[in-house]
Amino acid sequence: MDLSGAPSNRLDPRAKRVWRIYALVVAAFVLLVCVALAVVMVLIDGPPAVWLVPLAATLVVGGLWIGLAVPAMYRRWRWEITDVEVRLQSGLIIVRRTVVPMARIQHVDTSQGPLLRMLDLSEVHVATAAGKHKIPMLADQDAAGIRDRIAALAQVTDDGGL
Repeated sequence: MDLSGAPSNRLDPRAKRVWRIYALVVAAFVLLVCVALAVVMVLIDGPPAVWLVPLAATLVVGGLWIGLAVPAMYRRWRWEITDVEVRLQSGLIIVRRTVVPMARIQHVDTSQGPLLRMLDLSEVHVATAAGKHKIPMLADQDAAGIRDRIAALAQVTDDGGL
């Protein structure tokens, strides 16, 4: 992939761990469904081996996602803050590049869920009239600095107005 013109900054390397944990949670849910299907098949005297197909598919897809997709997503996700814009790049198969002009930014904040909090990571959210964009999985101290820098460059006040 040609990365010319791509934003220069990467996410925190712990982003790969978060994406892998998310994949494991989804796989665990699918495996629970497979076990429930097996129990139902045994109760109705059906072939319990039917649950092996989704189980095998879950293991293969989950393994491929964790082994191939997560590193590729990490390589593709980039961001950059300039004096006039926020530039974002993301995607696995389809690479999406977004430019958010500072003059259009109305609000900027940080957030973190329980998993990100455990790993000392945060997300920076940038809101415009057209929508919301985020820079995910940044170290807490970096996210706070980025939030404050964008707020200063976009001249966003504490009350969210311009």
